[in-house]
Amino acid sequence: MPEEIAAPITSWTGLISLIGALGLGGVLTAFVSRPSRRAVAATAAKDEATGEAAVIASIASAFTGTTASLREEIERMQEALNEFRERVAAAEAEVRAAVAREAVKDRLIADQKAQLEIAHQDVIRLRGERDAAMDKAVQQEGEIRQLKAVIDAHERARD
Repeated sequence: MPEEIAAPITSWTGLISLIGALGLGGVLTAFVSRPSRRAVAATAAKDEATGEAAVIASIASAFTGTTASLREEIERMQEALNEFRERVAAAEAEVRAAVAREAVKDRLIADQKAQLEIAHQDVIRLRGERDAAMDKAVQQEGEIRQLKAVIDAHERARD
């Protein structure tokens, strides 16, 4: 047997053999426990994929939140649109009623204008009749004066 193998642990060579064996064992253990390049690449790819999955998950979560917010906004806008439609319908009904009232008023105004024209023609006719009657009265007063003058002259001639 070689001397180094048979040497007791307490001797100088035994101690060096023990330390060498421990060092070699540590190196071999480190070499064996060291991950392979494939394992390191796979772990890195897995970590990268996990990170990308986390990013995708956070983007999906944000998208879901945004979508929910957009849905709420769409619902709010639809409610506002429905309210505007109701207001427009009410305003259109009010406009139609106002147009109907205006048509009634226009007919009343047309009727009143026709009546005013008739009344105006009556006034003109009555003024003409009044003027004719006044002319006739003036003429008759003149005739009466003439007749009185004739009667007075006849009475004076009798006396």
